[in-house]
Amino acid sequence: MKCIYCGATIGPEEYCRNCGADLTLPRRIVRISNLLYNKALEKAQVRDLSGAISLLQRSLKFNKENTDARNLLGLCYFETGEVVNALVEWVISNNLNSRKNLAAEYIRRLQSSKNRLDQYNTAIRKYNQSLAYCRQGSEDMALMQLRKVVSQNPKFVRAYQLLALLYMQKEQWEKARGLLKKCSRIDNTNTTTLRYLTEVEEATGKMSLFGRKTRPKVERSGPLETDTKEETPREAALRYVSGNDVIIAPTTFRDSSTVATFINIMLGILLGAAIVWFLTVPAIRQSANDKANKQVADANTSLATVTATVQDLQDEVDSANANTATAQAEAKSANDRVDSYNELLNVADLFVKGDQTKTVEALGHLNADDFDGNGKQLFDDLTAMVGDALFSQYYSAGTTAYVQGNYQEAATQLQLAVDSDETAQNSQYYDALYYLGFAYLNAGDPDKANEVFTTFSNKYPESASIVAPYMNGGTGGVAQVDTSGSQGAASMEEAGTTQGTSGGGTGSSSTYIAWTDPYTGQGYDMYGNPVGSPSGGSSSGSAQIAWTDPTTGQGYDMYGNPVYQ
Repeated sequence: MKCIYCGATIGPEEYCRNCGADLTLPRRIVRISNLLYNKALEKAQVRDLSGAISLLQRSLKFNKENTDARNLLGLCYFETGEVVNALVEWVISNNLNSRKNLAAEYIRRLQSSKNRLDQYNTAIRKYNQSLAYCRQGSEDMALMQLRKVVSQNPKFVRAYQLLALLYMQKEQWEKARGLLKKCSRIDNTNTTTLRYLTEVEEATGKMSLFGRKTRPKVERSGPLETDTKEETPREAALRYVSGNDVIIAPTTFRDSSTVATFINIMLGILLGAAIVWFLTVPAIRQSANDKANKQVADANTSLATVTATVQDLQDEVDSANANTATAQAEAKSANDRVDSYNELLNVADLFVKGDQTKTVEALGHLNADDFDGNGKQLFDDLTAMVGDALFSQYYSAGTTAYVQGNYQEAATQLQLAVDSDETAQNSQYYDALYYLGFAYLNAGDPDKANEVFTTFSNKYPESASIVAPYMNGGTGGVAQVDTSGSQGAASMEEAGTTQGTSGGGTGSSSTYIAWTDPYTGQGYDMYGNPVGSPSGGSSSGSAQIAWTDPTTGQGYDMYGNPVYQ
């Protein structure tokens, strides 16, 4: 015995020599466990296995290291057909104490025959399948499986009980009684077996005898008293009393006639035919029915096996189809990503070639979520660079058309420039919005011009006074645009008191300069008419760079002309 506190081996002392703990209570617990084990052993010797199992389980609750109790519990389980539970108990016992432990021998003997283990495993699986059939209402299939179970494991008490219960449900009481008797021979105090037997006895009115049949004793009142029995009318007619003597009349014999003999022969033939009919024919019919039932049961078993096999194959096909669909989806996703990257490379090629319109159109078909890593960085860079380049392209085309007096084309191009920069981040957005308003005004669309001037006033409130005279149908003064700054901010400069005509003025003090050509220095009014004389411009040094090619570094003005500095 080991101390439960420190694990040291102890002797018969009441105290542990190692830790000094009081061992009175642990020793008492061990004694109780051994007492329950001894009682269980007595019950097991008289085949009271249910009582023995109950006592052994209590014994192990007191002392789980009682290997003798575990070994006996495993034997009780094995005797009732519970092979798995028996193995569990023997394995635990062997792990607790492997020296001279009978559990190791039990395990070795059980595992020495692989066919026997397979037979037990098959019986357990069929028993579980029978339970499933019972829950589904397939009693015939359950009966078929349980017959195989009890043939493979003749000690399986629970299988006998379930099979007897099915026979009781079909009111085949004698078959149920026979199975329950087998259960009682294995475990004579099993409460389930006794309860089922009680129900069978109540249904049949016949007691179940388990021991040897004995002839009932006859009670006698005295040693000289003789048995008396009633005489039949024939016996009474053949005997009479004469005084104290009983006279028995002799039996008379008469010869049978030929007719009587013939009648007796016919009666014998008829009696033999009746015996054959009532005894042999039912046996033949029963044999044929049993054979047919066996064939039906075998067919049902084969059908169930084929159905299960077909279901397994269908599950495998469904799984393969699902895997194929998943692989196809992944392949499609990979191909889509490859196509997206190829399109991104095409966009980059268009950008390098300088085709801004096709670059923007192709970039609009791409989705930023399709890229990650370097691809996402390239997409963002192209989006930023193409936006600025496209703005400059539309802005240059719009201002050129404005100078040429094509206000409708100027409004279209400048509107595209404004729309291409939704965040208004470009340095020339101010001028584009400003020119757009006057382009709509000169093109004869005051409502659209008023809308643009309103937007201009909201975005740049400090310059709202410049366009205020032209809003809501007003004529105001004529605006002169200052393009000498890097931002290209517009300013209103009053050059006279009289507005020039759209037919083309000569440019005097009565005309306002709306825009000055940065190359020639020539001023123009809001209608595109030249005003005054050129102030002198240079086509080389005075031109401003409106856009720079990101590939070559060459600068271009707002009209697309190269600027060399």
